[in-house]
Amino acid sequence: MKYALYLLLLLPLLLFSACTTIEINEEDAFDNHPTVTPESFSSNVLELNNRLVKTEDGIDLDIWTFTRSDAEATLLYFGGNGFLMVKSRPLIEAYSAMPVNLVLFDYRGYGLSSGEPTVDGVQTDAQAMFGYADSLAKTLSHPLYIHGHSMGSFLSSYIADREDVAGFILESPVSEVSGWTKRLVPWLLRPFVRFDIDSDIASQNNLERVSSIQKPLLIIGGTDDNITPIEMAEELYEKSSSPDKTLITIDGGTHNDLPYFDEYADSIQKFLFE
Repeated sequence: MKYALYLLLLLPLLLFSACTTIEINEEDAFDNHPTVTPESFSSNVLELNNRLVKTEDGIDLDIWTFTRSDAEATLLYFGGNGFLMVKSRPLIEAYSAMPVNLVLFDYRGYGLSSGEPTVDGVQTDAQAMFGYADSLAKTLSHPLYIHGHSMGSFLSSYIADREDVAGFILESPVSEVSGWTKRLVPWLLRPFVRFDIDSDIASQNNLERVSSIQKPLLIIGGTDDNITPIEMAEELYEKSSSPDKTLITIDGGTHNDLPYFDEYADSIQKFLFE
């Protein structure tokens, strides 16, 4: 797998270096993330509670629950592969404008959560977190929504397919793994690059799941996303059998910056409360 990725990076340079100058600017050299911790968090609206939730196989998940007195819904968030709660400030700020109790967590092996990540393991994490969020929502007589970003879109559809939720959100979603890897490699390089994908990963397919889920669905994607292209969001929208589905395309949005756009919070607010 790693040699294929090396080729993927090297071949474009070999093919085009004779006639192309690759510019690396200061903004390309830094990948900064505004962080937040329970100790540094401060809000006049939200109260942050930090605790552990134990999964059925004995893993301790580190979770943050943001509650507010005027909340009208509870939302459970499934982050992408690189998601850590300490990097979630833009997401928290986007949701702070809505009357929502927000539940975040770090997958097993991420952050302060114990264990090692596997496909079955993170699905077990998702099930445990659904149980926690569902109990919170029922205590408050709230509807429960789930929201998955990138890799987390598989978990959002996984729970929506199995459990009673009021609706689900897929942000910068993956349609299905085999098609995704093909899109990552330009057609010119496909004869040279092969992906050896574990069968548990390759079996993840959002297209199949959304075709049978009838619950309300919001899909959000950015036009400049080069990791999960907007065509994947469009494909999922077309495949969805939900009678109440919405696709929001954010012009100029990339894979990880959608919470910075006004359309992001506006579309979620409308989906949850209108």
